[in-house]
Amino acid sequence: MKLRKILAGVMASAVAASAMAVSVSAEPVEQGIFVIGFGDADWKASFWGKDGDILDSSYEQTAKLEGNGIYTISLDLSGGYTNPDHLDEETGDEIVYTTGNGIGAMGIQIYGEYPTLGVDIQSVKFDGVEFALTGASYTNDEDGGRRTNIYNAWAAYDAAKEDHITKDPATATSTVVDISSLTEWSKVEVTFEVYGLEETAAPEAAAPEADAPATDDTATEAPATGDVAGATDSSKGSPDTGIEDVAVVAGLAIVAGGAVLVSKKRK
Repeated sequence: MKLRKILAGVMASAVAASAMAVSVSAEPVEQGIFVIGFGDADWKASFWGKDGDILDSSYEQTAKLEGNGIYTISLDLSGGYTNPDHLDEETGDEIVYTTGNGIGAMGIQIYGEYPTLGVDIQSVKFDGVEFALTGASYTNDEDGGRRTNIYNAWAAYDAAKEDHITKDPATATSTVVDISSLTEWSKVEVTFEVYGLEETAAPEAAAPEADAPATDDTATEAPATGDVAGATDSSKGSPDTGIEDVAVVAGLAIVAGGAVLVSKKRK
């Protein structure tokens, strides 16, 4: 019976170790996804779609880039979040917040290589209240992708830089909303237009390929039946995230520890 209890403990610990491995290996937002990157005025809440953020993507309603057009994305803190550096002085517990306080910086971020992509912000709402735009937005290369500032007092449009794209150079600004009246907020919603992708969209259409299969059915079928080796090799190349290895090593270490305990008890 004692041995069964030890083995049960080993299995439970192995599961816990595996769960920790998954948590530690959380990945940044994938390329081609629009998110709202921000830090509130207190910097107690922040998200940029990268490792080390206070929040994760579960607080965001993102949008996948599908070419030029209108997109709407949002950020909602009302479900509650914590910051490991903000603790209750009496209990020592993490404080649960449901709002951000003003804005330290905020913008639309997308990761990946999109040199011609421009974003024109059309509407910004905080808790359902639309804030008037004070100028035109511009988009620039930032942090391995493209960023369009909603509010950033440390940035500015520069017409001399080729990566700075805007629809209105005369009024382009990094502070498209006036935040002087903004205090606590839970949700922000941004609607914007994506433009400038005509050059990359044309090759993807590939209209001539639609007629290709009709010219020679036999020729197209032969490689599909004979390329068995290629299909087998491709299945071997699955990406290795390292999560399973960490969990296995942790499980073996725990089992080994359990075996030592059993050995000692027998002595």
